[in-house]
Amino acid sequence: MSILRHTPLALLLSAALAAPAAAEGTVPKGVDLTLDFVGNVASNPVGGVEQGTEGSYWIMAQSKFDLDELFGVHNTDVDAQWAWFAGRNLAREKIGNSISAQQTWRPVAGGRLTRLTVRHRFDNGLSITAGRAPVNSYFNNSVLNCVFMSNAMCLTPYGAITDLGITAFPNSSWAGILRYDVNDRWYVQGGAFDYNNELNKAGKNGLDFSVGEGTGTITAYEAGYQTSFANDRLPRTYRLGMYRNTDGGKSSYFDANGNSAALTGKPTAMQEGARAGWYAMADQTVWRGEGKRNLALFARAYVNTGNEAPVDQFAAVGFVKTGTFAGRDQDTLAMFVSNTHFSDEQIAFLRDRRVRNGGSGAPNADEIIAELSYGWAVHKGIRLMPNLQYVINPDPIYAPTRTTDIPDALIVGLRVDVHFAQLFGW
Repeated sequence: MSILRHTPLALLLSAALAAPAAAEGTVPKGVDLTLDFVGNVASNPVGGVEQGTEGSYWIMAQSKFDLDELFGVHNTDVDAQWAWFAGRNLAREKIGNSISAQQTWRPVAGGRLTRLTVRHRFDNGLSITAGRAPVNSYFNNSVLNCVFMSNAMCLTPYGAITDLGITAFPNSSWAGILRYDVNDRWYVQGGAFDYNNELNKAGKNGLDFSVGEGTGTITAYEAGYQTSFANDRLPRTYRLGMYRNTDGGKSSYFDANGNSAALTGKPTAMQEGARAGWYAMADQTVWRGEGKRNLALFARAYVNTGNEAPVDQFAAVGFVKTGTFAGRDQDTLAMFVSNTHFSDEQIAFLRDRRVRNGGSGAPNADEIIAELSYGWAVHKGIRLMPNLQYVINPDPIYAPTRTTDIPDALIVGLRVDVHFAQLFGW
C-alpha cells in the first residue's frame, strides 16, 4: 500500500475524491483550476508485425491566474501547466510504424512542467506571451483535432513535429509570442522558441531553465480567420502558417561520408541550412440544428519546404457531427482520412536497411490512416470514445529488422476523458 500511495493513478484518485471539497471551498475569484485525465487503449487484431494491446494515459493539471482580478494588474494572466505520462505505444511495440494510434503516449514517461507563461493584453488587440511553452499549443491548432485518438490528427496534424522538431506538448522551451487581433475574427501572430532537444530527455521534467544552450531557434507565423457560435450561425476557422528551424536537422539517408547510413551502419549526417514547412487548415460548419447540434467539415495540409526531412507532405480531410441520436446533443460522430507521404531519402533509407537484413524492395511512400470515432458524453465531464483505425502501408521505421512490407493494420481503440472541473462544477 505504501507504493500504491505514490503512483500517479493513486494521486489522480485522491484528487478526484478531494475535488468536491475543492469545488465547495474558497477558490479565489481570478483563479481557474483544471484537472484532466485522458487514457487510451489500442489493440490490433489484424495486421502489424504482431498482434497485441497497449495502453497509455496522461494526467494534466493547470492553473490560470488572472492578475487583474487578484492584484489589479491590468489585462495580465499567468498560466502554469503540468502533466504526467505513462504507458506503452501499440504502433511501435506491435505494428512497427511511427505514427502512434494513441495521442496520450509520449517517449519520455513521468512528470513534466509543460507551460509557465505570462501574457499581457493591450487595449488595442495586441498581446504578448513569454515564458516556457510548446509551439503546438499556439500554432496549427484546432478543437476538432482531438475529437480523435490517432496521433495523425491529435494534438497536431502529422508532419511538422517529425520534420522540424517543433517543441510539442508536453515539451516546452523559452518562448515569446506576439499576437494581434484585428477584430473578433481576424488575427495574426508570430513566435520565437528556443530549440534544445536536451530539454526533452528523461530527468529534465521541464525544469531545466538554462539559457543559450540550444542548437537553433524555431520561428512560427500564422494568420487566421475564426468565428464561433457567439458571432456566426455557421462557425468557421481558416489558418495559414509556417515554421522555420535554424537547426538544419539530420539527413534521412546519408552518413557523414555521403554514403547510405543504412548500409554502413553509421549515424546519419547533420545538415547545413534550415528546416522549414508550411501548413493550412480549415474548419467549416455546414449545417446547424437546435442548440449546438451541427456538422463540421475540416481539412489539413502540411508541406516541407526546407531541408530534406522524413515527411514531404501530409494531408487529411474529415467531418465531426455534434449531436447524434435523439437526446444525445453532446455526443459526436467523427471520421478522418489522412495521407503521409514520406521523402525519397527516407524511403531509400528503409529500402537499404531492408536489403542489409536480407530483404529486397522498398516500402510504400504513402501511409494512409483512417479513424472513425464515437464520442459518448456519459456524464458532464466524462466522455468515452470507442474508435476504429485502419492503417494502410504501415511504415517500418520501428521494425528495423523487417524484410517485407508490414500488413495493413486494423486497430480497435478506446479513449477515456475525465474533466474534473466540469464533473464537479469548478
